[in-house]
Amino acid sequence: MSESSGNTWQRNLWAIFVAELLVMIGFSFVFPFLPLYIEKLGHYTVQQASVWAGIAEGAGGIGMFISSPIWGILADRYGKKPMVLRAMFGGAITVALLAIAPNVAFILGMRFIQGVFSGTVAAASALVASMTPSNKRPFAMGVLMTAIYIGNSVGPLIGGYAADKLGFTITFIITGALLASGGLIILFMVKEKFEPPKAKEKVFLKSVIKMAGSPQILPLLVIQFCLYAGPNMVAPIIPLLMQQLNPLGDAATAAGIAIAIAGAMAGIIATIVGRLGERVPIKTILMVCCFGTALAYIPPLFVTTVPQLTVFIGLRGLVNGGITTTSYTLLSLSVPENKQGIIFGLGQSATSLGNGIGPLVGGALGSSIGLKHVFAFTTAMYLLATVLIIFTLPKKSRQSL
Repeated sequence: MSESSGNTWQRNLWAIFVAELLVMIGFSFVFPFLPLYIEKLGHYTVQQASVWAGIAEGAGGIGMFISSPIWGILADRYGKKPMVLRAMFGGAITVALLAIAPNVAFILGMRFIQGVFSGTVAAASALVASMTPSNKRPFAMGVLMTAIYIGNSVGPLIGGYAADKLGFTITFIITGALLASGGLIILFMVKEKFEPPKAKEKVFLKSVIKMAGSPQILPLLVIQFCLYAGPNMVAPIIPLLMQQLNPLGDAATAAGIAIAIAGAMAGIIATIVGRLGERVPIKTILMVCCFGTALAYIPPLFVTTVPQLTVFIGLRGLVNGGITTTSYTLLSLSVPENKQGIIFGLGQSATSLGNGIGPLVGGALGSSIGLKHVFAFTTAMYLLATVLIIFTLPKKSRQSL
């Protein structure tokens, strides 16, 4: 791997770290208040907003589910860097356009288009994996996921406050600017020495589908789906539950604080896991984090105040921080270097399916059985993922995971 010689991969890694940090701050800027934006725009009740927020989140996930394998094929054919640029600039445009949304239907459409053209985590992960020595990938993935978690902690905190104080429109514009800034960093600071595959080495959609159904890859994809469907069940109902617990408070700010605490803790854990992954089997770390997250979603079932919910959502980050790092590392080490784009495309597709179905289910459950009870279903999803990790992943693979 010529790009891994010297310090080139390290310089690229830290440039990607900064770019992805800005992008995730931008994306998470809007997450705390999107349900509230929908509620205001459509003049809905809390229950109706819960359903529409779930559909909006689901639309983005479904769009990404459909497009991710195709982007993965293109990444391995034409380079990973162009795919990162596509994801960041595509996200910047679609998020900024939400500022002029005339109705909820427009939001749903833009969320679907955003899902089709964005997907920065998978694109950046494939780029990092393709230029990092295999023995350093747990560390590199830990660095990248730390940027994601820090962004997910800072973004909601600032974004929720901005939404309450500056209004929704300005906040969407700020988000677009942050995403575009990340794209510019990748464009000018990341160097990729890409060698196009020979004609006989090119992968087509049929072989990607075959890979996805293989005994080595399918369990990883199912686990990936469970890991992201669970938390996305509660994502659209957290700000609504904050508002329900304290109707006179700033719900967007409160939700932002809760998610910020979780993201900050998860960022610390992701860094530790990145180092630990060089000595402890990745499967073991993922299993422990997954089971711990299942337990962390039980206390919110019994909250009666906003501070209680804020603390419990925040503490989730202590066990949730290692999940993305380890799951993406497992995906990276499951295939050769020339198929990193494809495997991360498949991983993103499974993740996106969870991101799409989770909010739909969570929104429907929150409307029918009550907002707090959705946390029980998230616990069940993580317990299922834990069982799958134990019984479907090999104790050791060729990468000694």
